[in-house]
This record gives sequence, C-alpha cells and structure tokens, in this order.
Amino acid sequence: MNLWERLRLDMDRHRLLALVGGGGKTTNMYALAKEARDAGKTVVVTTTTHIMPHPSLFLVDESDPARLRALLKTYGILTVGRLDRRDKMTGGDVAACLAAADVVLVEADGARLHPLKVPADHEPVIPPEADAVIAVAGMDSLGGKIGVVCHRPEKVCDLLDKPMDALVGPADVAAILSSPRGGRKHVGEHMAFRCILNKADEPARQALAGEVAGILKAGGIPTVVTCYTEEEQGGLCWF
Repeated sequence: MNLWERLRLDMDRHRLLALVGGGGKTTNMYALAKEARDAGKTVVVTTTTHIMPHPSLFLVDESDPARLRALLKTYGILTVGRLDRRDKMTGGDVAACLAAADVVLVEADGARLHPLKVPADHEPVIPPEADAVIAVAGMDSLGGKIGVVCHRPEKVCDLLDKPMDALVGPADVAAILSSPRGGRKHVGEHMAFRCILNKADEPARQALAGEVAGILKAGGIPTVVTCYTEEEQGGLCWF
C-alpha cells in the first residue's frame, strides 16, 4: 500500500496537499510526488516558505497556467518558484499551479532541521486552496530535551506546560501534532488532516511511534509511520 493510500488521501479529490511541522516534510513530499507521477498525474512541487530546490527537477518561475501546462506536458513534474540569494527556493503562484497540474504539493512550514516544532504566530502558511494538511514529526525527537530537539522551544514549553529540560514523550508529540496551536494550526474545516511520524528507523523508535499513532488515531486522526534510507533523504534518488 502506498503513502497516499496509507494516509487515506485520493489524488483526484485531494489535489493540493500542504505539509507542516518538522522531521521529514521534504522527503515525504517527494515520496507523495513520485507516487502521483507514477500514477500518471502531472505534479507541481512548490512552497510558501523557503526550501532547497530538488537538483534533478526542472525549476521554473511561472504564473501563467497555460505555460505551466505546456511545461508539464514535457516534464511531467515541475518545481515552481525562484531562487533567492541563499540558493533556496521561494514559492510560486499556488493558484496557477493548481490550475495547471493534477496534483500540487506545498511545503508550508519550516523547522530548521529540527524534528518537532510548534509554529510561531506567522506560521504555517497554508494555502487557502489546500484540500489536505499533513503534519510531520521526527521520532528522533522522543527522549530528547525540548530545548534541544524542538524548533521554537519556547512555544513548545508553553503548549505542553513543561520546562526546557523536560524530555519529549509520545503523549507530547501527539499533543503537539493534534493541537490547533501546533500541527493543526490554520487547518480549515474543509481540509483533511493527517499526520506522519517519520524517522522510525529502529525498533525502539518504531515502538514509540506506535504509541504516538495510537493516541492520534484514538482522536480520529489518520496517522502513518515512515522511515527512509539515507539515499532517499530529500527525495534525491527518486527523480
């Protein structure tokens, strides 16, 4: 069963997916992109924040849907945006992308390589057209101190009512992902909400991820556990 199916998402109905959180957004985004492309869909990958561009995918700064459709006819999958002075990719016109492609994947949050986060006031930047939001957390956060493993740790402490040196447990991850101040922030009523527990790459993490998933599923949130090889990180080997 592929990632789309495991997340209970449909490529024809959930055409625009936004990924938020930390600990594997980019890798899971490209996994979803590859599966959609393999299914014969035209795909656009873009962002509402700043991400590293995929080195093997055609990057275009274009807001004309007709031109995007023509490029998609040639390439099948595009990254849409522009490079900034740090060689990171900034976002494209999401509405134009949606008008041109079958599936649009948007990285809508940043975590500065931390596996867990609570967003700041201006985060995340979820497009209003999103059909689904996927909140991601890295299981390498479990057992670590909030002040070390979390992005925006002061926000995490406030949400959990815990000090900086408190250790992150399964209930904490579930609380962050499911909270309207955390992973569910800015998720509209019309948007499906899903969670991915990433980096479950050893038995101990898999067991703890199972605990987190159990809590989330009990709350009615479809959740999947993932892990990727070093070669697959960032989706570099898939295109």
